Amino acid sequence: MNELAPGAGPSAPGEPAEGPSPLAAIAGTFTSPANTFAGLVHRPTWWLPFLLWLAGIGVVVLVSTPKIDMERTMREMFDARAAKTGQSISDEQIREMAARSERTPAKAAAWGVPTSALMFLFVALVLWGGARASGSEARFPQVLSVWGHANLPNVIGLVVAIPILASLADASETQFSIQQTLKSNVGAFLPPDAPVFLSSIASSIDIFSLATLALLVVGMKKLPAMPAGGAVAVPVVLWAVYVLGKAALAAAFLG
Repeated sequence: MNELAPGAGPSAPGEPAEGPSPLAAIAGTFTSPANTFAGLVHRPTWWLPFLLWLAGIGVVVLVSTPKIDMERTMREMFDARAAKTGQSISDEQIREMAARSERTPAKAAAWGVPTSALMFLFVALVLWGGARASGSEARFPQVLSVWGHANLPNVIGLVVAIPILASLADASETQFSIQQTLKSNVGAFLPPDAPVFLSSIASSIDIFSLATLALLVVGMKKLPAMPAGGAVAVPVVLWAVYVLGKAALAAAFLG
């Protein structure tokens, strides 16, 4: 008799009875996502895509930090706020704030990697809550495994960005402009004077993010007792809330 992990249902025809190995799951996410996610639900594994994500974040932070001019970043931000509110600050204050915000690449990575790890786990927790609210019997490790592998297109995006970021001159970008160096989103093609709210939304319409969203839907459909409508609605609604919330905050602070 084939014993499955608690919370996992019997295998459907054409689906694996046991989960793939961590390396096979990475490859299968792109070559056979439906079967791979079905296997991951039976035997969850998430540590490898999690480590790949953190490694990508770490390298990107190390490479990109020297490329950012913090004083210019602060100046652009406060100039935008001054145009909106009429309140401005002195050049000396801007220089002082920029100096306090400066980090070495190592310190930036030491802050960015743990933060990214917490956000990774938080997203999995929110997805799990959405799945359970939709009627699924999924366990947290199952959702974490689905999310970790669905996020692999974003890992590819980090890898693609690394040589592009490395080719930039030091202190040649701001924290805002450096996000547009990889031309994978609609926002990268908007003019610099486009409304902040629109630019933020457009930057979220990204080929790697959309691929992650599509894989997440495929994976959520494999969760135990997950309604088909819920498998689509949970990730799409949460993504839309995130995009709109990020755009609203950007508009509030940057005009």
